This record gives sequence, C-alpha cells and structure tokens, in this order.
Amino acid sequence: MGSTSTVIRVSVLAAAVAFLVGCCATQSPKSFQLPEPKDVPKEKWSDAMHVLTAMGISGQRDVPIEMVGGVDRVSPANSSVAGLGDAGLSAIGYVSPPSGMSGGAAAGVGLGLMLLGGSSDPARATQVVAWVPSDQAGSPEEASALALQKVEEARRKSFSGGLSKLGMQTGRYPDGHSRSYATPSDIFAERPTPFADTPAASPSFLASPRSYGPIFIRHNQFTLDAYKNDMTTSEAMLQASKYLPEWIYIYHPGQRLRKDSIPAAIFNQGRALYFVGK
Repeated sequence: MGSTSTVIRVSVLAAAVAFLVGCCATQSPKSFQLPEPKDVPKEKWSDAMHVLTAMGISGQRDVPIEMVGGVDRVSPANSSVAGLGDAGLSAIGYVSPPSGMSGGAAAGVGLGLMLLGGSSDPARATQVVAWVPSDQAGSPEEASALALQKVEEARRKSFSGGLSKLGMQTGRYPDGHSRSYATPSDIFAERPTPFADTPAASPSFLASPRSYGPIFIRHNQFTLDAYKNDMTTSEAMLQASKYLPEWIYIYHPGQRLRKDSIPAAIFNQGRALYFVGK
C-alpha cells in the first residue's frame, strides 16, 4: 500500500509540474533567479555545493530550502537522502510557490533542480572525483592509480549484467574542462594532463587531514554500465558509490526528461546529496 501511495504521489507531482510549466508559456510570471553561491552565506550552502566547490567546478546553484515543498522520504531539514529511486528524485523538483511568486515562476525554480548545470562545461558532465589520503599513496602517480583501481573494483561489485569495455583515465582537470589536454597532440593521443600535485589540506568534509586531490576519473563509464544493467545513470552511480571509499564522490548534473526528471546530485557511499540549501 505504501509503495502504491508513493507512486500516485509522484505521478501527481509530475503532473502538477507539467501543468505549471504550461502556465509559464501562457502567462508572464514574476521573474526569479536562484542566488549565486557567492551571494549566499556558506553556512546556508548545501553539502552538495560544498563538495562541488571543492572539486573546483562552478555552474550549479542551490535552491533555497524555503522554496522546496515536502515530499515523501525527503526531510526539509536535510538535503542528504539515502537510497532514493529516480521517481523520488524527480519529485524533489516540485516547488510549493511562496507568497508573492507565481506558480509559473515557482515551477521554473523546481525544474532548476533537474536541468543540466550552469555556464561551465564541467558542471554539465558527470564527474568522479577522489581525494586520496596522503597515508595511502606515496606520490601523485600512486594516488591516481589507487583512485582508478577503487572505481574499477566498485564497478565490478555493482554490475553483474556486464561492464563497459571502454577505458577510463585519471587527470588533473574534470571532463569538459578547457585545459584537460596540454597540447593538440595530447588530444589526439587521448592523454589528459596528469595530476601531479603534492598532498594538501583536505576539504573539511573528509576525515583525512591531508590528501592528493582533487583527482578526476575521466571518461567514467557509468552511463554504459547502467545501460547494460537495466538502470538509469543515477541509479548506477548510487549503487557504485556504496562500494567506494569515503574519499571518492560522484557528480550527476541532472537530466530533464519527459517523465521522472532527475535533479543534480552528488553520490557518496550510498548517499545522495542534493543542491538544496540549508
């Protein structure tokens, strides 16, 4: 009975968003822009925004918690949700219009959770990022190799239906970054700029005080792995994250679909962190 109720609720929310979007096309709703991270106190940032910023990626914006309506299994006080399926993910995009804002404008804010990232190309691509504890590697090369090994092991444990046979690489820059390759010949040889930094102070959300990172696992294969295992990309990422160490994070930029659109999220050890402010 509970699962049936959830499905009905999600369907109603999806229909409501579709209706509100239709209103946008026929009315002139009050304009509303989500605030840029620099204009929001950091204590109000979502956990996802803190992680994305540590990755050196910009382009996403948090939706203020006051604008997000209540949804089954989503706590308004916490932007971290574990084990939520795609239907649940899409429901987060529904927004209850605050006073003074038209339904069309509120729907636009809700759909903002589902759209691809903002102006920077890395924010529009899936990313896998590691901060390897300094006591687990003796050099940048060892740290990069260990990060790639952990991702490959997690894929083998997660996907019994088969894996993509395409190779992955490590690099200093994320997929979609303008400096991913140092020279045209590197582009032709598919030889990304390697990570070569010494250990530095870790971001505050990590347990290890010093780490090598961020190290990017480039050309990650979660979309093809998902296809081979009858999953969505976000489901595959969430599943694989359960087998990864706490120092590896996976970013999904969100996806707008005809049905069950998926908001941007960051996955870590079976948790989904959303861009909903505190």
